[in-house]
Amino acid sequence: MNWDQIQGKWRGLEGGRGPRPARTFIMPLLLLLTAMGCSMLQGEEPHHRPTQGQVQPPSTTGATSAAGGHASISLGAVTGAPGQDVNLVATLRAAGAHVAGTQNDLTFDPVNVSMGASGKPSCRVNSAIGKGASAFSLRPVGCQGNGCTSVRALVFSMDNTDPIPDGAVLYTCTLHISPSAPPGQYQLKASGVTLSTPAGQKLPNASASDGVLTVTKH
Repeated sequence: MNWDQIQGKWRGLEGGRGPRPARTFIMPLLLLLTAMGCSMLQGEEPHHRPTQGQVQPPSTTGATSAAGGHASISLGAVTGAPGQDVNLVATLRAAGAHVAGTQNDLTFDPVNVSMGASGKPSCRVNSAIGKGASAFSLRPVGCQGNGCTSVRALVFSMDNTDPIPDGAVLYTCTLHISPSAPPGQYQLKASGVTLSTPAGQKLPNASASDGVLTVTKH
């Protein structure tokens, strides 16, 4: 389901009814986030694949876009030694927009980093933002061990369409650094960003800035 189809469904719900009741403001958001959820369940994958081993520092495309007035998701920078666990934080940069729901993919190097076990990603939503229907899934669907190359993060609520504060933490993921990971920098790639307003409108030009994991020597 794409955004045009979502808009078409919403127009169909509105057609010929005059002004909608105030309580129905949640419907367009639910339509958008249902589409997000469908993409999670149907197993659509990120368009990129991770590069194993050491990589260059993260790009700053998302940060530049945010500075230009576009809302974005920013992944943090973390440092740890082989065998350690570190916490990566994803932050909303609203750039003046009202953002009620978010979705993005986070791709990592599965040889040197893992982000969950038993099919469950080691991610949790920030409880302070009140998005209790948030969900996380390892990708590709049904993956195990080194076959898991990314996490899909969906942050939203079925009963709270309040805007998420600018600069708020969206979620935190625990990264386990492989005991055999060579020292260096490893890119944590953010992609597939979708941001929704409280009225269910998809924000244009949403972007993301990548994160980076720096692995030190023992």
